[in-house]
Amino acid sequence: MIYLDHGATSFPKAPGVSAAVARFIDESSGNPGRGGHRLTIAASRAIEDARAAIAEVLDADPERTLLGPSATFWLNTILCGRLGPGGRVVTTALEHNSVMRPLRWLEAQRGIEVVVVEGTESTGVPTPTEVQEAVDQAPTALVILSHASNVSGAIIPVEAIACRVAPTPVVVDGAQTAGALPFAFSRSSVAAFVCSGHKGLQGPAGTGVVLLARGFEIQPLIRGGTGSRSESEDMPAILPDLLEAGTPNGPGIAGVGAACEWLADRTVQAIQIHERLLIQRFISGIQNFPGLRIPGWVKDMPQTGVLSFTIEGEDIGELATWLDRDRGIALRAGLHCAPAAHRRLGTFPTGTLRVSVGPWNTEDDIDALVTALEDRPGYTPNS
Repeated sequence: MIYLDHGATSFPKAPGVSAAVARFIDESSGNPGRGGHRLTIAASRAIEDARAAIAEVLDADPERTLLGPSATFWLNTILCGRLGPGGRVVTTALEHNSVMRPLRWLEAQRGIEVVVVEGTESTGVPTPTEVQEAVDQAPTALVILSHASNVSGAIIPVEAIACRVAPTPVVVDGAQTAGALPFAFSRSSVAAFVCSGHKGLQGPAGTGVVLLARGFEIQPLIRGGTGSRSESEDMPAILPDLLEAGTPNGPGIAGVGAACEWLADRTVQAIQIHERLLIQRFISGIQNFPGLRIPGWVKDMPQTGVLSFTIEGEDIGELATWLDRDRGIALRAGLHCAPAAHRRLGTFPTGTLRVSVGPWNTEDDIDALVTALEDRPGYTPNS
């Protein structure tokens, strides 16, 4: 099988991940922080070691690196905790539903104002000036934006935007870039950076990370047991306890930690270069296809290892099914949980066929996909 759906989740996982998951289950299955016996201590140590490994890859403070069930969980935590009635938030037209759905709920339930910056016509990527102008129109509680589109792979200049709109805090959805695009959180002006553990970080599903800059505080979305301050019925004010209520996904977190140890050795920069070259090879292979459209892509513009395309007259769902069934190539067709992005890029409601590469893909994988597209039923070079 040729797996080209890394924008959804990574496969296979990094070396050492499955062993770390099994080791936690077999040797460290205590409940971390809940007691003092050896299994509890082993579980706590495994999670803190993973936290340190994740923080190292993302250049963050381990004390402000919080671990949870998903990027979606942390995005909801920030948005619901920071946006009160009458609040105002600025975002972009390229956002995933992990951002847009909680924003629309808060708009309906709390009366917040959601301002969407449309960005350039060709890509939907906003300039720092466009975001600043939106922020300057009225008091703004928050700016939230994707680091890169999960539809087109176009990269948003989040650091330049954060500098331009300061002191308004900027929250970055890095689900598509963590582990695939170098980003030094501690040296940035970003208030919070959110990512999943199972995509570019190469870990198991059911894991998510938020990095918080000092001075940017959020309230927990859920409250409950932490193993600390058990005498109090109020949440502990210290991190990570304040934001990590409940028994954590120890096996999953240990797996992400192992993956980040591999990433630190391989380097994110090397992965970025590898994935960019593969996408460039794919574009070169398909650019002369009749009826081809690559929405959101502009030559020489910053790009991740994600690219979407459509072919006039082709049903992308049927094409994706044929590629999987007849050629063993896994792509994703549809709206990719990002209808706002597809509206901006002119591909709503049919969506696109998305190619998203990872560290394990090769030039042969890309060439096999191009060949398969040339061999697809009904296609002739002059059609």
